[in-house]
Amino acid sequence: MPQKVVEVDPGYFLLDPGKPHPDPAKSKLGEMDPADPGDPRARYIASRIPGFDFKGVPSFFDVGGITMDPKAFRLCIDVFEERYRAMDPPPTSCCGLDARGFLFGPAVAQRLDIPFFMMRKAGKLPGPVMECAYQTEYSDEVLTVPCSAVRPGDRVIIFDDLIATGGTTIAAANLIVQCGGVVAEVAVITAIAFFKGWQKFRQSLPQLASVPIFAIVEANNTLAMPAGSTASYAVASGSPEHRAIQEAMAKGELGSVLIRDGASFSTGTMGPGFNVKYAEEGS
Repeated sequence: MPQKVVEVDPGYFLLDPGKPHPDPAKSKLGEMDPADPGDPRARYIASRIPGFDFKGVPSFFDVGGITMDPKAFRLCIDVFEERYRAMDPPPTSCCGLDARGFLFGPAVAQRLDIPFFMMRKAGKLPGPVMECAYQTEYSDEVLTVPCSAVRPGDRVIIFDDLIATGGTTIAAANLIVQCGGVVAEVAVITAIAFFKGWQKFRQSLPQLASVPIFAIVEANNTLAMPAGSTASYAVASGSPEHRAIQEAMAKGELGSVLIRDGASFSTGTMGPGFNVKYAEEGS
């Protein structure tokens, strides 16, 4: 299908999300305007991104839900391939950010028949590397790139699962520019509009002022999680709790999430309605 992309904010592009249903009651349940439902691929992918209570952020979006669903993963790669096959001038390589950018970048690079390279946190890459310190919304880190990865004039697409504050992508872009390369675009599955990370990215270096940021899904378009499904905790192998979880998940359908109610477990689907944790944070 022809790919329709919406420029939500200068430099921030989103796969057509459509418009909410004009009836507020139906919109609250996640229904779309029949006259403008958006790209069905974006809606399907959004339905496979659970949001958990983790690392102290309002909602930690887990792209593991996408990789668990072959259709959702394929749709992501299809969308990226369509966009970058049509890019003029074309990209010459893809870069994945540690670690979830490693899931999507290689598959797109393989489809486009161009190289893929990794940017990893300090101490993870062998051989000569360049380093750049950065901050995320929950940690201070150092990003590294192999000195041989980027040649002068290379046009690089940066892949990651998400853009929030933009700290990681800014560090990656700095390293590409320092190597003499050009950042062709930043590609992510999810953008958290609350942070406006694309603005910070484009304002961080003169060379990045016109670099587009493309997301398949905006965080507020992912689906609401069922009650009892968002907690993060460790379970002892072979424990009664572990066995109860295995039994519950054996009955679950593709795309279902685990629900805990005291000592009992079941599965359920996300929705109806949207995950508005970040919308509530900004209100």
